[in-house]
Amino acid sequence: MSGQEIMVLGFQASGKTTFAAALWHLVDSREINDTALVKGKHNGDFRYLEEISAAWAAGWVVGRTLSEEWRPIAINLRRVVPETDIRLSFVDIAGETVERIFVTREVDDRVEPLIRDASGLLLFVSALRPKDDDSIVDLYLEFPNEAPPESADEPAEAGSSASAAGPGEAIPFKIEATPQQVQLVDLLDSLADEPLEMRPERIAVIISAWDRAHGASTPEAWLEDHMPLLFQYLATHADEFETRIYGVSAQGGHVPSKENPAEPSDRAELLMQPEASRRISVVGHGAGQHDLTHPIAWLSGVEI
Repeated sequence: MSGQEIMVLGFQASGKTTFAAALWHLVDSREINDTALVKGKHNGDFRYLEEISAAWAAGWVVGRTLSEEWRPIAINLRRVVPETDIRLSFVDIAGETVERIFVTREVDDRVEPLIRDASGLLLFVSALRPKDDDSIVDLYLEFPNEAPPESADEPAEAGSSASAAGPGEAIPFKIEATPQQVQLVDLLDSLADEPLEMRPERIAVIISAWDRAHGASTPEAWLEDHMPLLFQYLATHADEFETRIYGVSAQGGHVPSKENPAEPSDRAELLMQPEASRRISVVGHGAGQHDLTHPIAWLSGVEI
């Protein structure tokens, strides 16, 4: 297949920009010669990709996309045998923009074409997040005086506020505090409905910061344990789209920000690797150890 539009979706700090930076370095440097896809022909302005790729290679935190920024990214990739051209085309949307869709139930006009044209979806979650499976019962047991069942239906007294809530008073629900897996499932389900009808044939879940997923035997096991609702949603919609789950460490360890280079990190050790592409680690579905192109090839319909 060629000209495939792959949408990237993920909340704040989910690893989207770091993935793009590492991918560009991987295919541009050609330090790894057994990737599923190689770099294709490029024309245009790639200063943003060069900027984030240089920061990544130097062992710095890749600056996250700000909410007011809109960064178009297009990476042309090619399968050698059989010869296939693939275009990874997406906009590096700030995580806040994605979260705003859930809160406001409105989609930015610039996002709509990406949703409608998406034949594949790269869905990012981070292994740095704590387990996202608290229930209402769990929250009540942890904070029994803040929202007891007997007061849940009682109206607040005139003049009261959330900040003034004391023992025995219900605390108003804040939609922004909705667990991330609930937001992701709601977005996937809502965007699939009219008028947007985003119905990708395949979804590749990327669990970023995989080097920090301590104790997880497989990416599937991590997702089922940490985000069970999302895992169940993907499993129960197998008749609508195929799903693969990958564990990805795009940096290979913890790196500092350029503004605070003295913070504890693995940067010195990582920079001892002369070929930066070998810092990348990919787990799942037969992907090469450093091959970030593997999930993209699969999303594009290349059987691997």
